[in-house]
Amino acid sequence: MLSADDRLLLVRVKVERANKHIADLEDACRPFIGPIFKTLSVQANPEGGKPRLKIGSMNIYTSDIPAIAGDAIHNLKSALDHLAFQLVSVGVESGIERRGRWEDIQFPIAYSSDAYESRKLRYVEGARREAIEAIDRLKPYKDGNPALWRLYKLDNTDKHSLIFPIGQDFIMDGISFKAHDPFFTALLAPEYEEKVNLSREPSVSDLPIGQGNALLPTLHQLAELVSNIVTLFRPFLE
Repeated sequence: MLSADDRLLLVRVKVERANKHIADLEDACRPFIGPIFKTLSVQANPEGGKPRLKIGSMNIYTSDIPAIAGDAIHNLKSALDHLAFQLVSVGVESGIERRGRWEDIQFPIAYSSDAYESRKLRYVEGARREAIEAIDRLKPYKDGNPALWRLYKLDNTDKHSLIFPIGQDFIMDGISFKAHDPFFTALLAPEYEEKVNLSREPSVSDLPIGQGNALLPTLHQLAELVSNIVTLFRPFLE
């Protein structure tokens, strides 16, 4: 039978891998600090008179940046799912029955408290009562724990589109993209600011990747969050 530390080690493998991806992302972003060049466009003057010139920024990225970001995000979400699996394993080994499929086990995160309550037992049935109560105290739904909801949304987003640092037009591997193209999701795009509620706090990283860039600080914050949650649940792995 595995000890609590053994189980913790199996979960932390994913957290450590996520931190490796975040470090790789910093290295990949380093050559692209700030916009590479400026764009110039003509806009109509809303007050009449002569048209006005507008100067904008154009960022250039390589395709490995969104790929590495997605890897980091997925490993953080996987760490929580591995934690849920270990919690259920401990409960079942102590005699608690799990009637649901083991493939359905995952760390329960939902849009609302009602949705969380309706699905959590399907995800963590078999875990000890005190472990489930500890998950309850995290309030893993949008209004209760915005950071966990942020991680859940980013992981789902990465399954269908790429994740970039900022919500401006950019060039990737010689291809020009507009900010609202459906092929990617930028962390500061207005429609995702509202849904994902990403932090605008200063970076906790020493590397200032672009002005107003939420990508690296967000990943650092999420990695610290997941690491702390894993440590918090060690008593329930014994």
